[in-house]
Amino acid sequence: EDGYHDLASLFQAINLGDRVSFKLLPDDAADDEFECNMPGVPTDRTNLVLRTIDLMREKTGIEKKLRVRLEKKVPAQAGLGGGSGNAATTLWAVNELYGRPA
Repeated sequence: EDGYHDLASLFQAINLGDRVSFKLLPDDAADDEFECNMPGVPTDRTNLVLRTIDLMREKTGIEKKLRVRLEKKVPAQAGLGGGSGNAATTLWAVNELYGRPA
């Protein structure tokens, strides 16, 4: 015995995922525009999507503003990785929209 209990896992592919849409705003835009369809999801700078955009700007020096629409299907704060997946998608999308600086 190693003092640990046996662990069994079962994985099942399901059709459940958020959709994040991005669009560059005109150069004179003062700030990003962010909206989410799910009540209770923060739409201020505490949201992981906006925090990720801020981090990309900090690291690249590119200040272009974005319009972002988050269509949530993955329950928020449920431990299912929705926020992390959205942040990863944001990294990829912003890098593409900014001309692949990273």
